Amino acid sequence: MHRRNRNTLLCGVLASCVALGGAAAVAAPAAAATTAVPTASCTVTPDPGGKFVVITGEGFTPPRNLNDGQSTEPLNIDANGNFRVQRFQKNVDYTVLAVAEDQNFIFVNCKKAEPKSPSPTNNRQDYRNGYKDGATAGVKASKEDCDSPPAPDKSQTHSDSYWKGWTAGAKLSFEKYCPDAD
Repeated sequence: MHRRNRNTLLCGVLASCVALGGAAAVAAPAAAATTAVPTASCTVTPDPGGKFVVITGEGFTPPRNLNDGQSTEPLNIDANGNFRVQRFQKNVDYTVLAVAEDQNFIFVNCKKAEPKSPSPTNNRQDYRNGYKDGATAGVKASKEDCDSPPAPDKSQTHSDSYWKGWTAGAKLSFEKYCPDAD
């Protein structure tokens, strides 16, 4: 192919690509918008200490209700279709329900996420709280009887850091007031 023909051909192809590329760029988002399927999702994240759950959702159109199997409450959904609710119960089975029959996603079952591990700051604070409670229990036990050291009430839900602190505080305060106890 001659140089002049090649330049003419290349310029023509380049010009048509620019012209069609702009049209294709404009047409592509419109086509994608019509074929994209909107989704709604809901996630339940338990607290690492087991004291509460956080329920979050996205992609919902209001009005919606949250059902936990026993009760139903209205959700406050923001302009972006998101919501966040904190419940002080251990239940992780939640469903987001449509209020009107013509809404998309009539019901969406929430998925359970793994609890986020506590930060080191929370571990330190749990340890301190446990230590303080254990020290109080140790003093109380020493006033009652120096033969039996305090025992933790494990029916309460606390982190491992809390129980380690409780044990250390109880042992130290019990031994302080009952130095001859084993």
